Amino acid sequence: MGSHLTEKTEGVEYPLTFPIKIIGHSRPNFKENVLETLRKYAPDVDDHEVTASMSSNNTYTSLTCTFLAKSREHLETIYGELKAIPSVSIVL
Repeated sequence: MGSHLTEKTEGVEYPLTFPIKIIGHSRPNFKENVLETLRKYAPDVDDHEVTASMSSNNTYTSLTCTFLAKSREHLETIYGELKAIPSVSIVL
């Protein structure tokens, strides 16, 4: 049996399956741009696991993506990269 490496940070044990929500201005290719950036750091994001919704006036798009977070630093990197996308307003 192989060993499974884990890391505990502030009571959270990594790796863990992590849902992230990205909200931004509805633009052509918003979803594609977000997923391209996210997959640089979390290639396990599955298109079938991505949920998208539009605001009532179609101004904003919300994406929820789930991936395997390896560490707190991994999450911080992903948050920073997603926030750097010009059309992204909020990353939760």
